[in-house]
Amino acid sequence: MTALCALLAISICAFVILAVIIVTDLREEARDRLTKCSTCGAHHPRHAPHR
Repeated sequence: MTALCALLAISICAFVILAVIIVTDLREEARDRLTKCSTCGAHHPRHAPHR
């Protein structure tokens, strides 16, 4: 019974760590992606100066 609880705890920890890694990677990808400008319609970094 103790070994079963230990395996369950290890698997839950592994799942949480994997979820954190995936969420962090997705957030970095979204931050690096060029967004479509609502002013000119082009794709360029956020807060780009318009001439």
